[in-house]
Amino acid sequence: MSVLFPSALLPFFPSTLGPVTTLEISRPDARRTALSGLIDYAGLFPPASLDMAAAVDGYRAARASSESWMVDRFICPADRLEDLVAVLAGTMTADEDPWPLAVTAGPGWTESVAPDAGAVQTFTATAGTAATIDLVEIRVPNEVARDSRKLATDAADVLRAFDAFILFEIPWQSDPGEAFDTLAALREDTSRALGVKVRCGGLEAPLFPDAGEVARFIVAAVGRSLPIKATAGLHHPFHHTDAKTGFIHHGFVNVLTAAALASQGLDVATLGAILADEDPAAFSIDRSGVAWRDQIVGPTALAEMRSNVLIGYGSCSFAEPVEDLTTLGILPL
Repeated sequence: MSVLFPSALLPFFPSTLGPVTTLEISRPDARRTALSGLIDYAGLFPPASLDMAAAVDGYRAARASSESWMVDRFICPADRLEDLVAVLAGTMTADEDPWPLAVTAGPGWTESVAPDAGAVQTFTATAGTAATIDLVEIRVPNEVARDSRKLATDAADVLRAFDAFILFEIPWQSDPGEAFDTLAALREDTSRALGVKVRCGGLEAPLFPDAGEVARFIVAAVGRSLPIKATAGLHHPFHHTDAKTGFIHHGFVNVLTAAALASQGLDVATLGAILADEDPAAFSIDRSGVAWRDQIVGPTALAEMRSNVLIGYGSCSFAEPVEDLTTLGILPL
C-alpha cells in the first residue's frame, strides 16, 4: 500500500525535487515481516534424521532458494559439531555466507554443560568465520523446572558456560509461570540475553501439548518479556490430525498468529481457540497484516513481535512449509 502526496503540497518541499509531482511512501509487506527468518533448519532431527552431509545439503538448498529469507539457523547438537565442521571444511566455498547456528545441548542437564561448552569452544576455534553460534538451547528437566532455587542455580551455571543467547526449554506439563519468574529474575541479575523454548510435539502422542497448554506457555512468556522459540511437529501451517500417526499437530501459522495476538494482550482462552482452529479461512497473512477472524496485527506490531516474542521455530523440513504457503497463496511475494 502506498501514500501519495498531491502536487498541491509540493511547494512545501525543497525545489531540488525538480519536476516530481507525487511522492510515494511504501509500507512494509507484512508477509515478509511475519515470515522472515522464521524457520531454523533441523534436518538432523526426527522425523527427517538426515545424516550430516544430507542435512548440510538441505540447508544449503534452502539458503539458495527464492524463499531463502525465511530460513535462519542450522540446528546442530553439541556432540555433532565436530562432524559439522568436518563437512563444512570440505564443502564450503570462499564466497559462501557464514552459517548462523543454533546448538542443542544435552540430552542431560547440568552434566552436559562442561562437555558441550568444550565442544562449542572447539568448534568456534576450528570453524573460524565459516559459522557463528547464535543460540544454545538446553532442555530443563521437570523436577528442576518446579524447583525455583535449583533452577536459578543451575541456569546461572549454564549462562556462565556458554557465551551465547540461551533458550531454556521449559516443560509445558505444568504451569510455567514460576519457572519463568526465576528466569526473568536471572536475566535481570546477569544482564544476559535468554529466552524459553516450547516443545509442541514428538514421536509419541503424549509429547503433544493441547492448545490450552501452548496458549498458557505463550501468555506466561509474553507477560515476562521472555522470547519464545517453538519446536517439534510444526511442519504444516494449521492445527490438524496426522493421517499416518493419528497425532494432533499444531500449525506454525496458528502459533505465529497466537504469538502476535498475545503481544497485543489477548487472553489465554482466545489464544487457545486460535491454536486449535483448523480452518485455513479463519486466518490471513497478507500485505496488511496477520489476522485471525476479526483480530489483526499490522506490520509495525509484527516486526516488534518477531524481534521480542516469537524468534522462530525449528523444522526438519524447509520444503513442506514453503509448499504449503505457496498453495495457500501467501507465497511467492
